[in-house]
Amino acid sequence: MNKRRVVVTGLGMATSLGLEVEENWQKALAGISGIRRLTYPQAEKSPVQAVGEVNVADWNKIQEEFPEDAQNEGERRTLFALWTAKKALKDAFPTSQLLNFLSHSELDRYGVILASGLGIVRLEDIQKWIDKNGKFDYVKFGREYKDIHKESIMKNNSNRPSALIANRFGLSGYNATITTACASASQAIGTAYRTIKRGYANVILAGGADSMINPVGLVFFVLLGAAAASSNNPEETCRPFDRKRSGLVMGEGSGVVVLEEESHATERGARIYAEIAGYGTTIDAYQITAPHPKGEGAEKAMRAALLDANITPEEIDYINSHGTGTRLNDSAETIAVKNVFKEHAYNLCINSSKSVIGHLIAASGGPEFVFTVLSVNRDEIHPTLNLKDPDPKCDLDYVPNVKRTKTVNSAISNSFGFGGQNASIVVKKYNNF
Repeated sequence: MNKRRVVVTGLGMATSLGLEVEENWQKALAGISGIRRLTYPQAEKSPVQAVGEVNVADWNKIQEEFPEDAQNEGERRTLFALWTAKKALKDAFPTSQLLNFLSHSELDRYGVILASGLGIVRLEDIQKWIDKNGKFDYVKFGREYKDIHKESIMKNNSNRPSALIANRFGLSGYNATITTACASASQAIGTAYRTIKRGYANVILAGGADSMINPVGLVFFVLLGAAAASSNNPEETCRPFDRKRSGLVMGEGSGVVVLEEESHATERGARIYAEIAGYGTTIDAYQITAPHPKGEGAEKAMRAALLDANITPEEIDYINSHGTGTRLNDSAETIAVKNVFKEHAYNLCINSSKSVIGHLIAASGGPEFVFTVLSVNRDEIHPTLNLKDPDPKCDLDYVPNVKRTKTVNSAISNSFGFGGQNASIVVKKYNNF
């Protein structure tokens, strides 16, 4: 049996709640929503008004941190990725160790596995397609998009963030980009876990970065029938597991963690937040834009993660759910949880981070994994916001509106995406034995 264990030693996060992990955590615990009214030019014309958008001051701060990249990069997601990668590294390695780390002779044992969404287009390019009446000119967009995309393909391609991070920090080992819709970041973290566990790397930066808060991205999800309609109260629009839920709310940002082989971490005296104990991933093979109604793929992913972790369902205390706030996902996930955990399902605490920060699409599993790690580390669970009228089909304990203090020895972070992609990660308290 492979004895290599994988631990979490660094955290980085950028969301609509803020740019620091602790700020995100404390606001989430307090039930403060990062979802607000859309602010980009001509936003009042958008069919979607509620978004988890990184505020202007925070965005400017990120650009000031990476001025050359802000000048040259194609999309917001790349700067989000750089910010959180740097924060996670600084969290994992004290300054003296970080300087040594960056000049390390074995950086081919250090890698990057990052989730990234579709390269669409820069916001400044989108503004070119807004006509004099303030409407989005789809004819002009269709005529010009191909040439603009061709010019910017090297800056907008999916693997740009992971390649740039590797280049910036000299991480010449295992490198990969995962693009599997909303399961991407969790699959990136799971893949990093397996890569270290199998001996192919000692340290990997893993997570995801994405932003689809632009006219093209927002309209895409409206046409799919997945996005919540405009709202007079944006912070109340995302309502996972609630009877009145009407769809997902788009978010943006990044969540990146440093994963490390246990002995490598302990030898340098690293602070260890938690251990990744298991990972499972499946596909529904059912329908591209809807989950299996009985949650079969999600159920199999959770069972696979538990098997990999060699723990029983009864040992899980908490689930950070996919919890999108769509009619189909929330009920299917609830069914899957009941099928896996049986009567123990009613003892679980379950929450949805998307109710707080929105749905970060390819990046969503990154911040959600960070929240899961912190819950295991600190025995606190942030609430699911706006759960005021529970759907009878969703009758488990979703930690409505107020944080919960509970011993969390083991937890699962779930991500389920378009195409039927499913990923589940088991996180445990770290014990040195």
